[in-house]
Amino acid sequence: MQRIRRFLATMPILYKILVGNSLVIAAGAVVGTAITKRFIEQSNFKLAAFFVAGGITLSIVVNYFILRAALRPVSTLRATVDQVTHGQLNARVAVGDIADPDLAQLASAINNMLDRLDADARVNEENRRQLRELSAQVISAQEDERKRIARELHDETSQALATLDLNLERVQTVLSDEVSGERVAASRQLLQQTMDGLRKLVYDLRPTMLDDLGLLPAIRWYARTRLVASGVQVRVESAECDGRLSPALETALFRIAQEGINNIAKHAEAHNAWVRLDCKNGRVTLVVEDDGRGFNLDQKIRPGGQLGHLGLFGIQERVVLLGGTVSVDSALGHGTRLVVTVPARSGEAKL
Repeated sequence: MQRIRRFLATMPILYKILVGNSLVIAAGAVVGTAITKRFIEQSNFKLAAFFVAGGITLSIVVNYFILRAALRPVSTLRATVDQVTHGQLNARVAVGDIADPDLAQLASAINNMLDRLDADARVNEENRRQLRELSAQVISAQEDERKRIARELHDETSQALATLDLNLERVQTVLSDEVSGERVAASRQLLQQTMDGLRKLVYDLRPTMLDDLGLLPAIRWYARTRLVASGVQVRVESAECDGRLSPALETALFRIAQEGINNIAKHAEAHNAWVRLDCKNGRVTLVVEDDGRGFNLDQKIRPGGQLGHLGLFGIQERVVLLGGTVSVDSALGHGTRLVVTVPARSGEAKL
């Protein structure tokens, strides 16, 4: 008996169903024929019909249990696939519990596929980790280079231009020729414009206010300098951000605010703008908002949720390195709202 059960268990599922249905059909035909013949001979058609109906019902029930037993390994496969679908990536099919050779081979193929997917996922995660580390190093090197160039422009170039202006002033005072005096005055005016542009360039590269006074004063100064000159009324607020954050985090948040403010000045055509910095529950939230013309957000989102615009992509990259989240809400004619939330201690490791 055990040998027969083992033989039936190892049969392919097609043969199990075929043998089971054949037995049900054969048994139903033999028993049904015998019962029908007997009651027809006795002219008891109602009782014959009752037994036929009962035989059909019994055949269906027996066939159900046969199919259920034969297809039980398929349920096991489906359960494993469901587990993987719901995020249990380490789920595997117990091949040893499946006696059907075809289904066992299918289970092995599924396990091999899941193993390859798991290995590919590990490789992709390692590649993403290395890419994040590389991006952090690039951003850190970029900030160091910005600081170095800004310092050299401030300490050397600006001083040289200031000395040149002083010399031109002295020359202007001793010139008696009116035409030459006007030329020197025009040169001094051009020199002042150059110095103003250089000063703005230095502040864009690395505002000393960020290092000296902190994040909020630097954002307030930059927003008013950049937006008020463009005719945009700006309001900068803060909640519970009294202390200083880590230098790396302050730098990253300032660059994010800087990009958002520049987008408002260049593209928004806004009348009002708001910048808000909140520090609550160990997280820092930066909001940059305007009432400008907005844009079609679907055209800026790439497959996979990446922000397509170069500036927005840079913001997203910085936020990912800080372990935070970024969201952009915009619609044509309804302004734009940029929200960045990062852990308050995320910048302790240098970006």
